[in-house]
Amino acid sequence: MRAIQLTLMTSVLAVGLQTIPAGAQSLADTLVTAYTNSPDLAGARAAVKVSGENAVQARSQGRPTIAGTATFDVEFDDFNEVVFPNTLSLTLTQQLYTGGQIENATRAAETRITAEQAELTAIEQSVLLEAITSHVNVLRDAAFVDLGIKNLRVLSEQLRAARERFEVGEVTRTDVEQARAATAASRSALAASRGALVSSREAYLRAVGRRPGDLQRTPPLPDIPATVEEAVAIALVQDPALRAARLERQASGFDVKTAIGALLPQLALTAQASRSDVLRDDDFLGDGIPAATSGSVGLTLTLPFYTGGLNYSNVRETQALVESAIADITTAERTAVENVGTAYASLDVAQASIEAGVLEVEAAQLAFEGVQEEAKVGARTTLDVLDAEADVLEAQSDLVAARRDETIAVYSILAAIGMLTTDHLGLDLEPEDTDAYYESVRHRLIGYDASEDTVWTKRWRP
Repeated sequence: MRAIQLTLMTSVLAVGLQTIPAGAQSLADTLVTAYTNSPDLAGARAAVKVSGENAVQARSQGRPTIAGTATFDVEFDDFNEVVFPNTLSLTLTQQLYTGGQIENATRAAETRITAEQAELTAIEQSVLLEAITSHVNVLRDAAFVDLGIKNLRVLSEQLRAARERFEVGEVTRTDVEQARAATAASRSALAASRGALVSSREAYLRAVGRRPGDLQRTPPLPDIPATVEEAVAIALVQDPALRAARLERQASGFDVKTAIGALLPQLALTAQASRSDVLRDDDFLGDGIPAATSGSVGLTLTLPFYTGGLNYSNVRETQALVESAIADITTAERTAVENVGTAYASLDVAQASIEAGVLEVEAAQLAFEGVQEEAKVGARTTLDVLDAEADVLEAQSDLVAARRDETIAVYSILAAIGMLTTDHLGLDLEPEDTDAYYESVRHRLIGYDASEDTVWTKRWRP
């Protein structure tokens, strides 16, 4: 029943289990809508951009900086003459050696870009799994409502028949009241089912971003690894949360080297040009008298002999963060293994329940029909008929719930092994290229995009 398929999946979301009315909303439609409207994904994409800008900022420390300064003063000479000295200067600074701080800070920031992309994949999987869950929950609760309507119809007919038989003396008042009580209980259960359906629709609205329409039944389930062991092996490589933890460990290692670099000598090239003018109060009508023009080029060597323990504390802090990152990797590994095992256990339970449920529904239906016939000749009481009808409804409801659980378990397995993504599901959309953003800004030295298109301002409409 399980088969591994690690290449791109066929588009399993495009085929349904039965003939669907035109215009019905498929599971693929639900997933595309959820992916497009998700504020969580929008926030995660913005986080990737932030990590890209952090890398740009780290890289910029190795580039030259140019700063201009202008000063304008007013001086009084013995209160007899007013002097207006002013200075214009231009300074260029280029770091030549920083103990590896710039290089390692840049590597750390670029590594965290990849880590944020892995986190984005994890959020994508969470969004898609929640959308799938919402879709099948609406279908399940709608099926419960249909079963409740049919059950109420049958019980209402039984109540009518019991009253007619009571009028001709075939049954007692007790039989009529039992039928009436069962009908009232069915009506109450139907109201509860309708309430649960409303709740499921509201949960769908939150997860997908719009209210559910006429939903199609779920398509054939996608392929999954045949064994738990195979799935665990895949999860330990592809699980996005685990990949993010490993990348953070790499970035933390670069942070340690950056902190150590602050203990080493720093060398910078400095060049400056300046012009000073002095204007007296009677010079405003003339051209002024230039006082001086100067320039300089030099090297600045900084030796951090003592910083009050700051630099050494930074080194110890980054080393502790490495230890924390290693612990996070272990936690992520255990979580990945747990998620796989839990999903497979849920699948086993659901499949066993489906196999038993099919037989139970058939048997309960046959038993109900038999009890009905026996009641007509007086061999069974009204209570026996009502109990048999309740058994049919319970068996049908359990089968619907088990099929829902099977669907969620299969897609949970895909999420646990890192394959519940738009690419693997063959969804008809183009995910945003998060690599392209950093490539577009890493060499941008001046300017920023002030257009509103760079901000996620799409309004959410139920």
